Amino acid sequence: MRGQVLTFDSGTDEGAIAGDDGARYRFAGADVQSSSSPLEPGQRVDFVAGEDRQATEIFVMRPVMPDRDQNATGARRGQFDLGRVIQRTFTSISQNAVVFFGAAALLVGVPSVLAAFGQGDMLTTASGSSFLFVAFGTVLYLVGLYILQGVVVKAAVNGFHGKTTSFDSALGVGIQMFLPLLGLGIVAGLGMILGYFLLIVPGVMLTVLWSVAAPAVVVEKRGIMEGLQRSRDLTRGYRWPVFGLLVIYLVLSWIVGGAIGGLNLALGGSFDASPNLSLNLITTPIVNVLSGVVASAGVASLYYELRTAKEGAGPEDLASIFD
Repeated sequence: MRGQVLTFDSGTDEGAIAGDDGARYRFAGADVQSSSSPLEPGQRVDFVAGEDRQATEIFVMRPVMPDRDQNATGARRGQFDLGRVIQRTFTSISQNAVVFFGAAALLVGVPSVLAAFGQGDMLTTASGSSFLFVAFGTVLYLVGLYILQGVVVKAAVNGFHGKTTSFDSALGVGIQMFLPLLGLGIVAGLGMILGYFLLIVPGVMLTVLWSVAAPAVVVEKRGIMEGLQRSRDLTRGYRWPVFGLLVIYLVLSWIVGGAIGGLNLALGGSFDASPNLSLNLITTPIVNVLSGVVASAGVASLYYELRTAKEGAGPEDLASIFD
């Protein structure tokens, strides 16, 4: 396995390596085999990935060569990797599956069940209670979606730092950041709707420009307009790759939605509204939970990659906001 040194503390003789597989590995100075001096952030190393993400038999591949693309910590700038963003997204999901999917089931899945029940009932009875189920479920779903963003960013950033996050801790951050994220969603949403109304292209541009505004608000505790500006600054110079990433995630969502629609059709329903209420009560929450988790984790991973590429920010810089 190969990777890059993130941190090394000569006092504790311990450090961390970012593996090329997207995971973080701990190591001790005694496991370094080919260096007479302490490892420094930015050095490329070859190592054996052991159990519990412990790196052993570490060999330095090249010395740190400071240049104009390197900041004071040795982290390199200007190296945006689309594949790494995707890999890190799903690595983060696998490492935080309990927190991500537990929170998504509670915050997004349950409201989706209520809304799906109301929609199914409306097809048969169209009663006032059906409308209430739909309205109440939809409102809870929107609230839960914004809280989920904060939960996933909290756990994902800590995961990039090699730290685990409890469900309670992540949920606390999500609740704390609900109002700022809601305000951001309203402002950005109105801007994007207007942009899409104006021949679509301006809407696409704003979607790309503001793609990492939510993590900027959560991690850096910025205001709504500051978060939008921060996202604009971070995406500058990388907007075509960011656009490509958003297209990939959109296609994935279409594939999942198409698969669920095909299942509905095969079982006697339709793509738009299946009369099979029990099937809707299962498939609708699953789609919403999956899309909510993947979208939030993807944005968190994109934000981390942009900060690393533009500023050389390491995971410890991002995680420190929660310490």
